[in-house]
Amino acid sequence: MVEDIAVTPFFRRHGGHMPATLKLHAEMRQEKDSVVLESSLRGYADEDVLVSATPNTIDVTLILESKGEGEVRFHNSYFTPAPIREDKLKVEHGSGRLRVTAPKR
Repeated sequence: MVEDIAVTPFFRRHGGHMPATLKLHAEMRQEKDSVVLESSLRGYADEDVLVSATPNTIDVTLILESKGEGEVRFHNSYFTPAPIREDKLKVEHGSGRLRVTAPKR
């Protein structure tokens, strides 16, 4: 999981700052009428996984920790192989997998 790699005791002691090179592995493929992004996300509740998009990216934000004064978040953007309809995302999150399907423009 992302936090097992990134949130070490060092980062916890220093304000929860995350290393800038951290990446969430995801596979993206182009189908006839859509673009599909899939990733393994075991241990995250639905409310801790935020997905948004632009015509050329799918953006995934994970809430790693909630504190009294804020949240520790991890964000990654994935460029799509074709322009997508960002207003028509289908997000499925369960059984440790995230699947985002976006129709092509």
